[in-house]
Amino acid sequence: MGIINRILLFFYTIGIALLSLGVIVLCLQVVPASYAWNEFLYLCGRWETGVAAFVVFLISIELFGLTFAGKAKKTRSDKDALIVHGELGEVKVAVDAIRNLVDRTTRCVHGVRDVKAKVEAQVPKDSPEASAVVNIELKLVIGQESNVAEVSDEIQKQVKRHLQDFIGIRDFNLNIVIGDISNAAITKQRVM
Repeated sequence: MGIINRILLFFYTIGIALLSLGVIVLCLQVVPASYAWNEFLYLCGRWETGVAAFVVFLISIELFGLTFAGKAKKTRSDKDALIVHGELGEVKVAVDAIRNLVDRTTRCVHGVRDVKAKVEAQVPKDSPEASAVVNIELKLVIGQESNVAEVSDEIQKQVKRHLQDFIGIRDFNLNIVIGDISNAAITKQRVM
């Protein structure tokens, strides 16, 4: 449920609670029924009451429709997995697993300081039996001690080798974007 629908539900619930409290007050005769009836007749003669009732009706219809709406939460299924054909059958590999492999592989290349990997698998709609094409986009931050072309070539070689050896993907598009060149010194992690 979205934030706007939650706000509508909040005010709708408050309104229904106040209405039920008013009925309780009338049933306990705290307020005389003739006084309540006089006020009711006055409110029925005002156009604002009709507009308010129409708005409450629209909110009711909206909230009623939400009870039959399916969950909008995205479930991970075949859409987020790539099917790899092996000798004994099919294996589904999650796109997140491919992204993590590409991320780790890229970080191991000398000169790469940071990487943001985006991986998408596109299955051809005309023939579902055809193998999916994996589109990989890497946005890199490299050190200024490195040559951009050499780092790019090394990343392409390593990613190609790991995707072929570990997952069996041969058809992919790799797009490398150098987002920044860092001049910060390399800090080695302390080993304990």
